[in-house]
Amino acid sequence: MTEAILIIFAAGLIYYVATRLAPKGLLFKLRKEEENLKKSIKERFDIEDREKEQSLVEAGQKLFNNGRFEEAEAKFIESLQLNPKEDKAYHFLGMIYLRQQEYKGAEEVLEKATELNVLNDTALNNLGLACHNQNKYEKAVAAFEKSIQLNDKIGHRYVNLGLAYQGLKDYEKAAIAFENAARIHENIDNLTLLTKNYQKLRDDKLVRKSIERLLKIDPNNTWAKRTLTGLK
Repeated sequence: MTEAILIIFAAGLIYYVATRLAPKGLLFKLRKEEENLKKSIKERFDIEDREKEQSLVEAGQKLFNNGRFEEAEAKFIESLQLNPKEDKAYHFLGMIYLRQQEYKGAEEVLEKATELNVLNDTALNNLGLACHNQNKYEKAVAAFEKSIQLNDKIGHRYVNLGLAYQGLKDYEKAAIAFENAARIHENIDNLTLLTKNYQKLRDDKLVRKSIERLLKIDPNNTWAKRTLTGLK
C-alpha cells in the first residue's frame, strides 16, 4: 500500500514538472532570446543613427564654411532629430543665426549648446554676442566672463566683455577688460577703445597714457594727436 502511494506521488511529481516547470523554463528562454534580439537590433540602429547624425553634422559644417547657411541649417536640424543632445549642432545653428542677425534664435540655441557642453568657451562667447545685440548686457557679461575663465588668451573676448560693461555704464570694469585686451594685442583698435573708455571716466592722466601708447604704434593717427592736443 505504501509503495503504491509512493509510485502515485512520483508520477504526479513527474507530471507537474513536465506540464508546469518545463514550459515555464522554455518560455523564459524564449523571452530572453527575444529580449537579446531586440537589444541587438536597437544597438545596431543606434549605431546607424549615430553614424548618420555625425555625417549630417560634418556635412553641415562644410556647408557653413562655404557660406551656404540655409543648407547647413537643414543638416543641423536633421541631425538634432536623431540626437537632440548634439551640442555641436546647436552651436553651429547659433553661429548661423548670428550671421543672419536673428539674435533671439541664436540666444536660444546657444543656451542649449552651453547647457549640453559647459566647457565650450566659443559657444559661451557667441552666446554673449547674441545677448549683447539684444541689449541684454548683464547676461552678455556673464557669458563673456565664463568664456574668458575657460580661455583667457583671446583678446577680442575681453573687448566683447568691455563693450558689455559699457552697455551697463560700468566704465571701470570696462577699462579693466580693455586693458586686458590691449595686453594681449596692443593694437590700434584696442588702444582706441581703451582711450575712449578713459574719456568716459574723465581720467585725463589715463587718457594721455593710452594715447601715448597708441601713437607709438601709429604716429600719424590724426584722432590721437587731436585728442592729445586737447589735453594740454
